Amino acid sequence: MTQQQGPSSPKRVLRLLLVLALVFLSLLMLLLVLQLTESALSVWQMLDQLSPTLLVLYALGLFGFSLAVFVLSWLLLRPSKHTAGDREPKPPLPSDRAAFEAALEQAGLQGIDTAEASLELQELDRRIGQASRYVAFFGTVSAGKSALIRAITGEQGIQVDPRAGTTRRITHYRFADGEDADLRLTDAPGILDVNQEHARIAREEARRAHLVIYVCDGELTRDQHRELAMLQGFQRPLLVALNKQDRYSEQELSAILTRLREQLPGITVIPVQAGGKETIIRIDADGKEAPMERERAAKIDELMRAVQGRIAAEQVSLGEQRDESLIRLSAEKLQQATQEHRLQESEKLVRQYTRKAMLGAMAAVSPGTDVLIQGYLGVQMVKALSRLYEVKAREVDVEHFIDLASQNVGKRMTLLLALTGNVLKAFPGVGTVTGGLVHAVAYGMIFEGLGNAVAKTLQESGSLKPLQALDYFEETISGNLESRAKYYARLALEEFSGKR
Repeated sequence: MTQQQGPSSPKRVLRLLLVLALVFLSLLMLLLVLQLTESALSVWQMLDQLSPTLLVLYALGLFGFSLAVFVLSWLLLRPSKHTAGDREPKPPLPSDRAAFEAALEQAGLQGIDTAEASLELQELDRRIGQASRYVAFFGTVSAGKSALIRAITGEQGIQVDPRAGTTRRITHYRFADGEDADLRLTDAPGILDVNQEHARIAREEARRAHLVIYVCDGELTRDQHRELAMLQGFQRPLLVALNKQDRYSEQELSAILTRLREQLPGITVIPVQAGGKETIIRIDADGKEAPMERERAAKIDELMRAVQGRIAAEQVSLGEQRDESLIRLSAEKLQQATQEHRLQESEKLVRQYTRKAMLGAMAAVSPGTDVLIQGYLGVQMVKALSRLYEVKAREVDVEHFIDLASQNVGKRMTLLLALTGNVLKAFPGVGTVTGGLVHAVAYGMIFEGLGNAVAKTLQESGSLKPLQALDYFEETISGNLESRAKYYARLALEEFSGKR
């Protein structure tokens, strides 16, 4: 009996304590409410005795105090524009042609490959010199883009394959109706093509066009919605052509058009028929039936009226929008070339300073002198990388960052040296290695990690952020230790053998 009651006794005590705490808190709350009530009544009586003027001043003062508290609270609690993990925005692209050409010239002086950006500018000049308006056709495989272009232009050389998509490159076809219309119709791969090169070509061609037509043959899939959303993001005038309308009855076609127009507000949806062949039953004079194929009549008049109407209504703005888009595309290619150039140059700088650090470690004549050498080289490496990325880094900031990195390395130095010693002993003929050689391998790993971390931070943030760089350094210095140690051991042994 005693054993059964024993465990429940602490529970009873705990419950009793909880009840007492609840009663105490209730009494405390009641006392607080009574105190506040008494204070409110006293204030009310005081206000009742004030003159109207003082009462208004009191109310204004109370309102001002409340507003000040609210504003201060909002300033303290509002979300920051840049949190610690956010990346800095990329440098703004040139806003006009003059600014872009100046950036292009400056990039050429820095040794950056400007060929792609220059070609884009040449393409812009070529199209400006033409009176044609470019209309780009997009859509999923076998939606009928090529067949629709053939129906419009009458060009019989366009490859059409109903079994799969046949468009794998950009092709332009001219259409002129003998009046004012002079169109260049572009057959392009899908924006979401699995081949990334095809997709890139398609996206760029959409930005070069004056107007875009998206061809579908029924209800839109999720991928088609994504493709349309991407096309809308290029800010080009957009039409949707519902092809192969012969597959549907009038009621089905009307229902599909209604749903598409509801799903795509602000986009004109037009039914079309690209022509092609159809099978009919021929009955001869003897009453015999035989299947035969004939050309199906194309239904494209409504689409062409919409295209020509849009071009006529926005004649000036279409050209301006296209020109701005191509300048921006050229600037983006220049920016990409700049990033690739900086990445290559940063790798060269890191290798250069890593080798210097290894040579400095082997040349150290007394304990501790290698630390002085590496500290100096570390500062110079960070400065060189900052200049490469056109980031202004103060001397004190760079030295502070190197100090922080040194503290981080100090915690791992024993492990790195031990690992390096074991790795070096695995090389035939080395035997017991010198301390300088061990330090050379360790500092090779350290400088490689430090340089890559700084370069990555400068590229992503556009500034030297010590904490972010240290996080990347921590990731780098902790990964693939043995394979990296073997690589720098071979490098150190080559240097060591060359000096003997």
